[in-house]
Amino acid sequence: KHKKISVIDPITPAWNHMVRILFKPFEFKKWLTLGFCAFLSQCTEGGGSGFNNFPTTGNTFPGMYGWIENNFSTFITIACLALFAILALIFFVVWISSRGKFMLIDGIVKNRGAISEPWNEYKREGNSLCLFSFGVMLLYIIVFVVLGAISFAIAIPDVQSQEFTGFGIAAIVVGSIFLLLYILASVFVAFFIKIFVIPAMYIKRISAVEAWKIAWVELHQPNRWSSVLLLLMVLLLSVGAGSIAMFATCATCCIGALPYVSSVLLLPIAVFFTCYSLCYIQQFGAEWTFFRNMCRFCSYDMQGLEEGHSCPECGKS
Repeated sequence: KHKKISVIDPITPAWNHMVRILFKPFEFKKWLTLGFCAFLSQCTEGGGSGFNNFPTTGNTFPGMYGWIENNFSTFITIACLALFAILALIFFVVWISSRGKFMLIDGIVKNRGAISEPWNEYKREGNSLCLFSFGVMLLYIIVFVVLGAISFAIAIPDVQSQEFTGFGIAAIVVGSIFLLLYILASVFVAFFIKIFVIPAMYIKRISAVEAWKIAWVELHQPNRWSSVLLLLMVLLLSVGAGSIAMFATCATCCIGALPYVSSVLLLPIAVFFTCYSLCYIQQFGAEWTFFRNMCRFCSYDMQGLEEGHSCPECGKS
């Protein structure tokens, strides 16, 4: 019989850990350091694009097509170099983000603001996560192309006859179903990696593939419905966090929207969500313990934040 796992119980200790780490006591230097770690870890999780201002005059494309026809080999070379540069840039961002994720978890678990130590200590795990994440991204692309090709193949008779019949309708229906399943699967994979795989890599010092297997067998399979509820809870909490982030951005006249500034300003949100996932996993047994509940010296309740204490660990008042 499996132990009952709750998605509600971890909320209070996660909040208490966030308060303990960031406000008991408040250290601006620690905020800046953990904020930098959070900034690195979030490099692949958001951002917009400002590349929307290219001229699109009517004479641009004919001239471009003519140049391509006359310099096709040069065009292929430039296109390949551009593709390689884009992939290299994406890989670099994924690598930086992967290393940053372990720096943030380490700072939270050990209640410290450090950069070089966790950067070096979790080099192997960070590099493994980078390769794994990049592989998952490529798999996303391949699956998307295959599903798109299947949908298009269904519509080929209508494309050839230039009519809209049952084949076109079937292609739209099948394509819509594929797209919905694709989005749901992508969301779950991203959720599973962030909530289960990365903490498993951190605590067991293993590769991403090994962590996926262990997390799937030990954390997900015995409590599938708890994992689903956890995903829904994270989405629900994210709505509240998004509202807070929007308010903070408006209150700071959009200064809080600047990349690193936003990571520092909204650090309590990042720390809370990380603590929440770690506290959830701790329910699975002693081998999954990230935080010590009691101080070794004064028995201070690390999860309870007892009033009048200034411990952790150990500054008993």
